[in-house]
Amino acid sequence: MHNMKINGLMKKARWEHIACCCGKDVIDSFPIKECLHCKFDQCWQSVPQNDFKINEFDDKGNKTGVRIVKEISLQRGQRYQDVIGWFF
Repeated sequence: MHNMKINGLMKKARWEHIACCCGKDVIDSFPIKECLHCKFDQCWQSVPQNDFKINEFDDKGNKTGVRIVKEISLQRGQRYQDVIGWFF
C-alpha cells in the first residue's frame, strides 16, 4: 500500500502546543484528570496514513466491487485544530 494524500494537514496544530499533563510513568498511567494532548493525539492516530480498500454496494445491498481510497480530507475543530473526523 502507498501513503495516502491527506487534505487539511498542518505543520503544527494548536493542540500540539499543549503539554501532556498525565505523564508517562507507571505511577501516572491512570490519570486523575483528562489530558487534552493525549486525547487529541489519540484522535490523530485514528487517521489512516495508507491507502485502504472498501467494498461498494448497489441499492439492493449486493456487492458491486472494491474501491481503493487514496485520498481523504480532515475535519478539524476550531479552537484546538484537533481532528474530529475524516472523509473521502
